[in-house]
Amino acid sequence: MDSARRRVVVTALVALGGAMIGVPGVGHAYLRRWKRSLLWLTVTLGAGIMLISYYVPEPTTLDPFDFGAIPMEVRLTLFVITAVSVFDATLLAYLDGQQSEELTPTSDAVPGDEGGISCPHCGKTTDADLDFCTWCTEPLTTGDDHDGAATDTVSDESPRSEEP
Repeated sequence: MDSARRRVVVTALVALGGAMIGVPGVGHAYLRRWKRSLLWLTVTLGAGIMLISYYVPEPTTLDPFDFGAIPMEVRLTLFVITAVSVFDATLLAYLDGQQSEELTPTSDAVPGDEGGISCPHCGKTTDADLDFCTWCTEPLTTGDDHDGAATDTVSDESPRSEEP
């Protein structure tokens, strides 16, 4: 199983685990989508408070540990909101995996694609202004110059370009 699929599965399991204990947005927190995670938590809590105040005549007498005392309308609505949160987190993980596959450069990628250069160690696109890869932290070799004009000059003058 590749890392993109593994991330989707782990996100779905984490989101389901959070939903089972009543904390929506845990899958988004796993994906480090903090604002979205907080949004799902706020929407769920807000909807729960509004629905309980509407369907329960005296909310102060409601036992918070007696799940059966909460009306079915409230439970069903909160279940749907939480299920959509789990689906959203799983979909985000899937789309992030698809996006990372599209952005992963091939071996014939030219420097400067995607606003960076291809790392010689891991093959991912990294920032051209840095001396190391942001993904694998390996130092970028000095033979691969970031500037296209400098690369042409080096290849014309250097006997290394003729070696296999």
